[in-house]
Formats: sequence, structure tokens, C-alpha cells
Amino acid sequence: MNTAPRALQQPAQTDDQTRIYLIEDDPAIQQFVRQALLSRPQWQLAGVSVSRRHALEHALHASANVFLVDLGLPDGRGEDLLHWLAVEHPDAELLVFTVFGDESRLVAALQAGATGYVLKGCTPDELVTAIEQIRAGGAPISPLLARMLLRQFRWVQDAPIAAQELQEVLLSDRETEVLRLVAQGYVNKEIAQRLFISPATVGSHIKNLYRKLAVHSRVQVVRAAQERGLL
Repeated sequence: MNTAPRALQQPAQTDDQTRIYLIEDDPAIQQFVRQALLSRPQWQLAGVSVSRRHALEHALHASANVFLVDLGLPDGRGEDLLHWLAVEHPDAELLVFTVFGDESRLVAALQAGATGYVLKGCTPDELVTAIEQIRAGGAPISPLLARMLLRQFRWVQDAPIAAQELQEVLLSDRETEVLRLVAQGYVNKEIAQRLFISPATVGSHIKNLYRKLAVHSRVQVVRAAQERGLL
């Protein structure tokens, strides 16, 4: 009879599970996030990084689908890290959690690939709600910051890019299908279900769209496609 101890089996992960990777150097904020997540015991904190360098070394292979990112890291700007995460984890949602409420940091973070922006000082329930919204395909941004964003991009209506300045972009039929669904606000899992392909394949198509259109976020890819008449 085999009396060797049986290895513990880890529960299988699914796309429906919320797995969060926190990038934050302040121990007090780390504890705040941990306490907030206690209200959702089915969620998993997949990892914590306290610096940009640590995140670059450890977040690449993290099994997270939400990255909670501080912009004020001790060894660099969080916007640079968002740009990297958007490329390396195209299926994940990037939620900024920061003290910076100025327009320039908001716009820079969204351009770098953030899909939501929450200010520190919120309640635990507000943070949890923002994570739920972003996992459901929403883009949680406070009303004040949303008004800043609208002012920033209003100039697009008055100063469209000349057609001759745009490089021709050729998309495959599948890339075009994915692009149209992204523009309609569907998340990767929903796109996969509609096109009968895997979420990983959707992620690959989105990476190709980012590369071909020279952008780094869903907001940018839709805007670039509209400017080129691809939508």
C-alpha cells in the first residue's frame, strides 16, 4: 500500500476568476487593498510588486487578469509599466490606483494602456466595485476625471489628421472582425465566444492590431482605426 503523502491539488483557474496583481510600494496601501479584497473571498491576489523593477521581473509570468498599478513608483513612472503590461498582457485589464488626479497623468495612463483610473482615498467598496466594473468590460473613471478626459480629446473633432499623413494599414478579415467587436466594447472573452475562437487567439489578434496601428491600448486602437477609415 502506498503511504506517500498525496500532493495538494490547486484549483483550476478559469477566465471567470478574478486574479489581481498589485504594483504598489506603500505598505499601508497594500494593506488597504488586502482588506478590500476580503469582501470577495473568491478573488485571488496573484502577486505584489513594490517597484517597477520587481514588476518587470515577476509580473510577466503572473496568472493575473487585473493589474492594479500605482503611478508613483520609487524607481520609475507607472505609465512606462502600463505600456509594457499592455503589450505583454493584452488580455488583462490595467486599473490605475493612484493619488495623481491631474489631467496630464490621467491622459498619459490611458494612452499607455490603462482601462480604468481610481484615486486613492476611495472606500474599499468603491475599489472593489471598480474591479468588478473593469472585469465586466467597463472603464471605471471618476466623473471629475471623465470630464477632464473629454476636454482633452475634444480637439480631435476640430483638428482631424489629414488622410495623406496616415500610413495604409492592411488587416486580415479576422483582425477586422476583432477590431469591430473591440470598438463595440466587448472584452476578450466575449469576442472569443462570438467568433468561436480562444481568448488567447483574440489576444494575438489584438497584439497584431496594436503593432499595425502603432498603438498600445484599446482606446487608441479604435481611434486610430477610425482615422484610417477601418471602422
